[in-house]
Amino acid sequence: MIYLVRHGESEWNALGRLQGQMDIGLSEEGRKQAALLGAYFKQEGISFEYVFSSDLDRAFQTAKLATAWLPVESITASRLLRERFYGELQGQLLTEILEHVPNYADNFGGPMTHGMESIEEMQERMVKVLSSISKETNGALALVVAHGGAINALIHKLTNGQAGTGRGKIDNTSITRLSWDGKNLAIISVNETPHLNHVKDTFEG
Repeated sequence: MIYLVRHGESEWNALGRLQGQMDIGLSEEGRKQAALLGAYFKQEGISFEYVFSSDLDRAFQTAKLATAWLPVESITASRLLRERFYGELQGQLLTEILEHVPNYADNFGGPMTHGMESIEEMQERMVKVLSSISKETNGALALVVAHGGAINALIHKLTNGQAGTGRGKIDNTSITRLSWDGKNLAIISVNETPHLNHVKDTFEG
């Protein structure tokens, strides 16, 4: 089974600034969230044999903090687990982006503007990397830390649009659990946050 986790709050999440694939670190709140996630895993006896992460710092640091109590030898970083590339929009405030590109986060189909990666391209790489991880881990518990937009796009793909992008949000350090039957990924649960007493509402990224 895969525990697919969104990274903790980043410095730009807190500011409402779109990150995309820019390498922004965790905020103090984000580090706290990641530590609470690790404490929850320890308390529940959820021990991972494999740990994977986006190579962006906010995800990699979340993976390190959430598994600090485990004898994890290494965390495998992958560019395929990165957030969507938003091109010229990266680094801008969400309030400004929404004025000019209100559908920036759920613009399915058609040519992309501002040099953005399409949602379909992001879905394809997320299915590819998680299928590869599932084959490699062969049923063992695996933690995978990625990004809100990427996780939501995967959920949209696996549910044929019934959930995910445009229908729900993915909270910082939330858990989405996936199963693998040898051929296909399937969703067990979405956006679980049992380790948090409250959830800060921040933009995906």
